[in-house]
Amino acid sequence: MLGNQKFLRMKLSLDKEIELSRFVIRPNCSMSWRDTKIFVASLAILSIGIALVFAMQGLWVILPFAGAEVLSLAGILYWISIKTRECEVISIDHEYVRIESGRDRATQLYELQTAWTSVQLYPPAPPTQYGRLVMKSKGKEYEVGAFLNEDERKSLASSIKSTLTDKLNYSN
Repeated sequence: MLGNQKFLRMKLSLDKEIELSRFVIRPNCSMSWRDTKIFVASLAILSIGIALVFAMQGLWVILPFAGAEVLSLAGILYWISIKTRECEVISIDHEYVRIESGRDRATQLYELQTAWTSVQLYPPAPPTQYGRLVMKSKGKEYEVGAFLNEDERKSLASSIKSTLTDKLNYSN
């Protein structure tokens, strides 16, 4: 369910036959993995090229630092690329709310009863912290949309609340 879909912040689709609402939440990905590799390769060629020019003039000590710089950049961009592949899928029907999360496939799955599920948006405590969006059911909290900004988190909370209300009103 978390396969190769477009990178969207939020997506709501409604399947009329089974009355299922689905939110697909992904972080913003400014560069694809292919673009990231091209970027790292071009900077590596530039950095190593400059270091080789200095090495030919007798300043060979620059070479290890240029290599370390390229390796550090590549490692950091790889880590960022992996983090941008995270995805959360929230499926809501008349009986259950399913929260799935993972990278290429769902690695965590929580199933809550729709009638007992509520949405709580905690505001940021100090100005430097982010708020939290949690779904509560039977005394347990499940955080969703941790990588969204505050406006997107508020919009998602509002959409989930209205969907839960619609599901509960429709089933009665």
